[in-house]
Amino acid sequence: MNIKLRDVLLKSIPYLLSIAGGVALFLITVDNVRDPAVSDLMNNISASLLSIPIVFLLYDYSNYRVSKKLNQTLATNMSSRVSSLMLGLVLVLRQAAGLHGKLTLAGLNKMRDMPARNIANKIKITQPTLAKMRQYHTDLDDIMYKYGKNNILDTGSLQNLSGITLDLVRLMNEYEFHGNKKAVAKYALDIFGKIADWMDSDAGAAINFQKMLQQAADSDGTQPN
Repeated sequence: MNIKLRDVLLKSIPYLLSIAGGVALFLITVDNVRDPAVSDLMNNISASLLSIPIVFLLYDYSNYRVSKKLNQTLATNMSSRVSSLMLGLVLVLRQAAGLHGKLTLAGLNKMRDMPARNIANKIKITQPTLAKMRQYHTDLDDIMYKYGKNNILDTGSLQNLSGITLDLVRLMNEYEFHGNKKAVAKYALDIFGKIADWMDSDAGAAINFQKMLQQAADSDGTQPN
């Protein structure tokens, strides 16, 4: 999180004024007030002015610690959710494109460099597959809205997920309304590439992705295709 010096200074002004007021009032009271009752009153006011910054600083610190912990939890949940979504999307696209073999992170990186014609010649998207893709699109939108507004997603991650969402919409539209399998293949490869970029840029996401691959393999005794 970037903290601007100007913002810190502006936020510090009320605290500094309160401290300065408390000190000034105390010095004035010591030098000029002789009535004990008035002196006690002025000293109490001075003490209150001096204690206000401490109270608010403690509050801000506590709020910062709670927010930091919450953001860490949200970031962990987001990473797991995105990894699960990415794995599901990759598996659906691989199945539609007729791709087989062991799926690994290294294999995912290689898939982006496949010739588009290899996918265009074999791709077949059924209505159930389209329904899954629409659900993934909805889930991506939800992730970007929920975690973007809380600044859990940085600008680069938002752009990547937005690019995947856009490519997914274009892929479905091309297949449903135009039947252009070459364009569909291009968008599928773009999605593979953006998912690989996501994994490369986020170590936690890559670990989650690998764990989910292994869990999928352990569940049926085979590596997911």
